[in-house]
Amino acid sequence: MASIERRSGGYRVRYRDPAGHNRSRTFKRKVDAERFAREVEVDMDRGAWIDPKGADIALAAWVETFVAMSASLSPTTIETYRRDLDKYVLPAFGSRRLGQLRAEDIERWLNDEIVAGIASSSVHRHYRTLRRVLQAAVEKERLLTNPCNRVRPPKVTTRKMTVLDWDQCLTVAEATSPRYRAMIYLALDSGMRWSELVGLRRSQVDLLRRKVRVTEQLVELSDRTRLRKEPKTTAGVRSITISKLTAGMLASHLEAFGRADADSLVFTTAAGTPISHSSFQTHHFKPALKAAGVEARFHDLRHTSVALAIAAGAHPKAIQVRMGHSSITVTLDRYGHLFPELDEAIADAFNEGWRAARAAAGMVA
Repeated sequence: MASIERRSGGYRVRYRDPAGHNRSRTFKRKVDAERFAREVEVDMDRGAWIDPKGADIALAAWVETFVAMSASLSPTTIETYRRDLDKYVLPAFGSRRLGQLRAEDIERWLNDEIVAGIASSSVHRHYRTLRRVLQAAVEKERLLTNPCNRVRPPKVTTRKMTVLDWDQCLTVAEATSPRYRAMIYLALDSGMRWSELVGLRRSQVDLLRRKVRVTEQLVELSDRTRLRKEPKTTAGVRSITISKLTAGMLASHLEAFGRADADSLVFTTAAGTPISHSSFQTHHFKPALKAAGVEARFHDLRHTSVALAIAAGAHPKAIQVRMGHSSITVTLDRYGHLFPELDEAIADAFNEGWRAARAAAGMVA
């Protein structure tokens, strides 16, 4: 049972924690002391009491503990956390104690970033990073609740995907230098991600069966270190059937630019090194896009692959497997708007069903 006693300059709350240790806290106002005493008693009754000393640590110090605990995460994820924390989160809250972080302060910080012109997707990522850091503090019983859970993050403006038509696909592919032309064909044909394409190895290509096996990615960090890593989900490991034309393009590419050993990369620079995304964009992809008269990202080739497959009548489930999405929900959430004709197709099928049934029953169709 918590007790309150009058002290010079305020009121002291005394109580015994679940471990039997005597604790106290002083407040200037009696109403604050009474509220704290009630909260302590309720928390202990519910088994939710947390030692307030655990929250008496600067966010900057807790971040170092968080990073050390995150060793099992992928290097790219840790790099993203570290960048956002150092550049955005810690300048705003680094000196604040964990227990002093308030939802209204976090929400004001996010709004200030939006006003400063930072993209909503980036602001939302900063919010997610801080939320994850503070959630770790909750899990380690330094905080009772995560203040980010009471924050309304900014709505993310979805970037409109660019979809190329067949003529534009051909122009972009043929305008790309011969060393990388087959990679464009394969990107459009398979819908593979950039990291999957540049990480593709000769052993994963079966030209006879026209199969490309996706088992890993080659990821480039900000310091230009490259890491081989597995796809994020088990669905990312997949086998993709490619067209005869693209298979022929790959065969010619391997004959002209490939190496014989099974572990060698299919697509490399002229020096035989992995392809840098920024260099490829500047010297090869952007000029090819200009020749086609379109503005797009390399990732839009993946969107285009899906759009062309949908136009060809591919089933959403087949697209999910081909793209390596973790579930069909991901596929439909991302590309559902490209299926506008399916509703009409269902209505037409029902109409034909009714007509056939009525005709069989001798009724007027």
